[in-house]
Amino acid sequence: MPDATPATLELVRTEGVIPPPDNLIAGNLGALYVDVVKLSAQGEHKRGTLLMASTDGYAPCTQAGLSTAGSFCILTDDTTIGENEYAEVPAYFQGEFNDARVIFPFEGEDDDHDAIVETAREPLRRSKIFMRHLHEKGAAL
Repeated sequence: MPDATPATLELVRTEGVIPPPDNLIAGNLGALYVDVVKLSAQGEHKRGTLLMASTDGYAPCTQAGLSTAGSFCILTDDTTIGENEYAEVPAYFQGEFNDARVIFPFEGEDDDHDAIVETAREPLRRSKIFMRHLHEKGAAL
C-alpha cells in the first residue's frame, strides 16, 4: 500500500541570514548571472572578493591574474576555508558592481584603490563585469 503521507512544500527557509545592504551591486543591470564555483584557497574570503579562474576552480585574483586569467567572478558571500579544504560557493559572473565595494585580494593598505580599479576595469569588462563609481550620499561631486 502506498505511503499516504502528504508532500510538504517549503516556501520559506528558516536557516541562513539575509545580509544587510552593502551597495556591492550597482547600476541598472544589477547582478545578471550567478553560478557556483569551487574555491580552494585557504582562509577567510569576504563578500565582494574578486576571484579568477585557476587550474582547480577559482582563486582570489592576483595582480598578474588581471592580465592572464581567462575568467573572473565576484564572491557573493563571506566564506572560510580550512587547510586542504575547498568550498563550492556562489559567485557573480556578470553585472554592474560598485567599484568601492569590490575587494582586490592583492591590494595593500597603502595602495591606491582607484588606480587598481582603473587597471582592472578593462579585463573585467571583457568578462561582463562592469565597475561603476557611485557617489556617496552627501559627498561632493
